[in-house]
Amino acid sequence: MNHNLLPLYVIIPLGAAFLISLFGKISKRICDCLANLATFLLLGLSLLAAVYKPLTGILVYKVGGWIPPIGICLVLDGLTSFMLVTVNLVSFLVTIYSISYMEKYTDKWKFYTLFMLMLAGMNGIIITGDLFNLFVFLEIASIASYALVAFGTEREELEASFKYAVMGSVASSFILLGIALLYSYTSTLNMADISRALDIKGISPIISFIAVLFLAGFGLKAALVPFHAWLPDAHPFAPAPISAMLSGIFIKTLGVYALCRIFFNILGVSQNILFIFIILGVISQIVGAILA
Repeated sequence: MNHNLLPLYVIIPLGAAFLISLFGKISKRICDCLANLATFLLLGLSLLAAVYKPLTGILVYKVGGWIPPIGICLVLDGLTSFMLVTVNLVSFLVTIYSISYMEKYTDKWKFYTLFMLMLAGMNGIIITGDLFNLFVFLEIASIASYALVAFGTEREELEASFKYAVMGSVASSFILLGIALLYSYTSTLNMADISRALDIKGISPIISFIAVLFLAGFGLKAALVPFHAWLPDAHPFAPAPISAMLSGIFIKTLGVYALCRIFFNILGVSQNILFIFIILGVISQIVGAILA
């Protein structure tokens, strides 16, 4: 496993989205082949990373050769390799299922193009080593998911997608504001460098406010109670493959994984933060069961 393979987790789905949009109108079979080939390759790379991770240790790819924290970097560690296997395994199974299921929809190539963009965003969130690119990939995945929820273009689907888009935009605003404040305090966007800067400068009241912004923003993405209002509409009305992606890996990647990265790797966790996580988790379970 070489660090030069890390960009492929984003390049493959982006390339597949481009090729599908280019040749998808010619034949549905081309869409099916390209989408399934892309997810199969990503699954193979993810399994390779999981197998060789104990031997290679943490891998860092410096985009353009620029040394962090000045340049952009992609990072592969233990949690990253686990998430990559999970996301790309589910994506591969979903594209196989979509071969027959999406036949009843027109313009199948548009579905696969959006799906590949969403997958590129999720893989980017998992492997990125800096906060701003985490936000960029988060927006790529989110905007593609808004369109996919409304893919059937029925009234209920459009209403669910609109509500999801509005609340998702609010969440993105919280996250972007938190990143901007954190950058103004630490003068860096690299996750490891931010953590080092906070160790030197110490925790100030502005960091507590930033933590609240991230908790609200990523909590909305993860549909934690009380930020859950968009989820009961978006999941049932979306096409079955997208419902599987949203429930299975999407909100876990954009919400739970991102929260873990932010708090455990950057801001640090305290007993109070862990207590808040426990409370939100328990309330989400109880409210979800009662509503069901």
